Amino acid sequence: MVTAVEATSSKRGSRKPTLPPFQPSNIVALDCEMVGCGPKGRRSALARCSIVNYEGEILYDGYVKPIQPITDYRYKWSGIKPKHMETATPMMEARRLILKHLKGKYIVGHDLKNDFETLTFKPHPVLVKDTSKCIALRHMAGLDANKIPSLRVLTRLIQGDVIQTASHCSVEDARAALALFKAAEDKWDDQSNPYLNDSYWAHLT
Repeated sequence: MVTAVEATSSKRGSRKPTLPPFQPSNIVALDCEMVGCGPKGRRSALARCSIVNYEGEILYDGYVKPIQPITDYRYKWSGIKPKHMETATPMMEARRLILKHLKGKYIVGHDLKNDFETLTFKPHPVLVKDTSKCIALRHMAGLDANKIPSLRVLTRLIQGDVIQTASHCSVEDARAALALFKAAEDKWDDQSNPYLNDSYWAHLT
């Protein structure tokens, strides 16, 4: 079985990964919901993570208890309530479980930078399929190619579906990003991927 490895940095440069075959069994979609920690809740922390496979079936869906106390639940956007933290998995344990589903996979999602940052995870750029950066999707939706559209707007214009009518649901959002990826899979433009830019990784190393 061919597996992928995470990109690593060294004085000699980045190690080239061994990529998995680009096939449905190696594609997952990810979405995370954040809460705020610290003064005025300005520091984002993971509070829920959902991962689905290429068929939209749930591989992982769980509430995550941040290391620091929550000071802003951001319910309007996150859908997270205090009761969800009562049985939430501690962050480090949750991260271990989540990465088991992500390593060696092509990862689909919308605006994944924040998700990767909160997971302190650095998949190789080639493995990232971010629908917020895909120019083909903007063209399909009839939008300005120079402006980053929201997941909700792309889903409405391309799929004809309405999402995020109340607070966000990470399972719904992961499936919505997956549907968009499938719609543009044969037109995907990896050159629109910001994770190919070394500046993205500098602050994570």
